[in-house]
Amino acid sequence: MSRLLAYYRNIAVLSQKSVSYLAKIDVKKKENDVYNTIPLEPDQAIKLSILFNEHITLIIDSSIQSFTERELYGLLLTSTGAQIDGSWRNAIGEEAEKVVQRLLVNEAKERNVLGAFISRVGTSVEQFDLNKLEEQVSNIHKYRGILLINKTSILFSSEPDISLIAVNGTTVSVIEVKGGADPAGALERYGAAKKSFGEARRLSPDVPTILVASCITSEVHTRISQDTLITSYYNLTELLSENSISYDRFMNEVFSLLGIV
Repeated sequence: MSRLLAYYRNIAVLSQKSVSYLAKIDVKKKENDVYNTIPLEPDQAIKLSILFNEHITLIIDSSIQSFTERELYGLLLTSTGAQIDGSWRNAIGEEAEKVVQRLLVNEAKERNVLGAFISRVGTSVEQFDLNKLEEQVSNIHKYRGILLINKTSILFSSEPDISLIAVNGTTVSVIEVKGGADPAGALERYGAAKKSFGEARRLSPDVPTILVASCITSEVHTRISQDTLITSYYNLTELLSENSISYDRFMNEVFSLLGIV
């Protein structure tokens, strides 16, 4: 059991510290228990299965489109260390952004409001074609956003990661996506989001700001709840859960801001 637990934790690219925080289970003791003398209770097994499945799904849904086999192997190895740093942290952040982009595109399709994909090159648009949707979503990096049937748009960039644009071209909301799962870096990611939101508020003082993060520690939660710079926030892993209330709330907020109910 100890080897199996360590195997799936590493496949999910989660450190022991991250699992301890996210699932409230000390997996270090269990993984070191080579003779399996410490039992894994059924409720703990379910909680860990859900956590690992969410993170593995996140990797499969996004990384395969951009990471090479060698990079994916390296990504798994990094989870055995204390933290993922440098370019790896940037890569994880970029992949989390793509996951949220795909969620928004698929939701627009489900609401029958997806009009076209906006090319990153020039000003051309590629009309939405249901038969090509899987290919278009898989190549989301080729587009700088989507155009909805009411002429509003969702743009993908950086700082902010996602902008919601009204018909007249004004920004009606900005979204920052932070995909790191290491609790030690939660405050740093929160600070980076605040910096982006601060610039957005400088240009548009009343623009709503939305934070989507994989790891929101109790300290970050406390700061966010008292931070007037952040309008709302969501846990990324909860958005990926089946029948998620957070997913529905997030999508309703986004599309309501774009005039779609």
